[in-house]
Amino acid sequence: MKKNSLKKVVSLGVVAGCAALILGACGGKSGSSEASGGKEEVRISWWGGDTRTKAIQEAIKKFEEKNPDIKVKSEFSGYAGYQQKLTTQLTGGTAPDVVWVDSMWLDQYQNQLLDLNEVKDEIGMSNFKQEDLDSSSLNNKVLGLPLSINYRLIYSNQTLLDKYGIEKPTSWDDIIAMRDKLPEGVYPFWFGGLGSKGVSLNFLITLLSQQTGKSIGDADNNLLCTEEDFKDALEFYNMLVEKKITPSKEVIDNGGMVDGAPNPFLVDGKVVLMDEYTSNTSIVESQLKEKDYELSLVGFPTMEDQKSNGVWTKPSMFYSIPASSKHQKAAAKLINYLMNDPEANKIQKIESGVPVSKVGRETLEKDNLIPELTAEATALGDKEVDTNLAYSYRWERARINDTLLDVVNGLGYKDMTVDEAAKKLYKAFKEEEATFEEAK
Repeated sequence: MKKNSLKKVVSLGVVAGCAALILGACGGKSGSSEASGGKEEVRISWWGGDTRTKAIQEAIKKFEEKNPDIKVKSEFSGYAGYQQKLTTQLTGGTAPDVVWVDSMWLDQYQNQLLDLNEVKDEIGMSNFKQEDLDSSSLNNKVLGLPLSINYRLIYSNQTLLDKYGIEKPTSWDDIIAMRDKLPEGVYPFWFGGLGSKGVSLNFLITLLSQQTGKSIGDADNNLLCTEEDFKDALEFYNMLVEKKITPSKEVIDNGGMVDGAPNPFLVDGKVVLMDEYTSNTSIVESQLKEKDYELSLVGFPTMEDQKSNGVWTKPSMFYSIPASSKHQKAAAKLINYLMNDPEANKIQKIESGVPVSKVGRETLEKDNLIPELTAEATALGDKEVDTNLAYSYRWERARINDTLLDVVNGLGYKDMTVDEAAKKLYKAFKEEEATFEEAK
């Protein structure tokens, strides 16, 4: 894998949802200061639900027991609003010493994050493969350590496959053929995973790469796909809608979906297959289990004359240290413990995904702490990933996501032709490419 050359600009609106981080005092470039009682105070922030937060807090408590000279102050929230608050903190020099950074934000924060090469021993950088470090590198600077890696795979409601006497599909032709074996109102495929919009930029990337063999962009964020490429991918998607392989946007909008609630198309048995990130495997499995459905892994359906298998990866989030931190070595020590210590990994399990850290993953595998289906999905992604698609994830931007939703709406309600949709989507990608160019 080539060295990533992440560029600066990221649209501030990329993140969906809102909550707040707790602001705290922190500033300066380097050095060391002490909290009350003579202890060095290190602040850390992350996002996530109660289960993740409790696990991280428990691991932090163990860290403090082993490092009595360091006091850790935790600041956590939901994902929503995290970036806006972090941007304010980084700009004002008040950011925590350890922060979570989404893979989509690195370009924006490149000048405000510490090059972790400066603390590579304290942070345990040797536990990470070079290709994993590449995903968070810019101009030979490592801006973060990835917690986990995501693959976008297809899963099936195995109970429905068995009910309707359908073999697990291995190709798009198989998926299309499922239509004849399913009753009206039950669809073979769902785009968009757990999300309620029924649209997935991630899976559009897969279709484009299968048809063309191209990544969306190269290492320097130059757009590689043409308007004709987008047209071909949208024609394929539109064909799936017209043949009722996947529900149209009109059907989805009238399907009783509520943001934040389980997807009724999935949990009520209205779709058989879905695409989703490997990190969400256990969530989907749990939601289906509550309805007495069994989840199984399909993998990657092949396409006739495909140029790539379409398997690409995306870093989830990174542990980073702001350049303004006054406690850089202590911060690195905390990150090292949370990511690379066996005890810490046993406590956190896969609350933040299957660990990228060598020690972290080996520890969980040895103690069978990775759920079986999650382990199976991750192993398949590891084996099949097309490294030529390494830079596709960078194009997951607000402008792109919003335009794709408009395009899917237009096609679903028949307010837009495929030609018009392709032109509009290509224009959005070219505009996003220009923002990358401006930052060079």
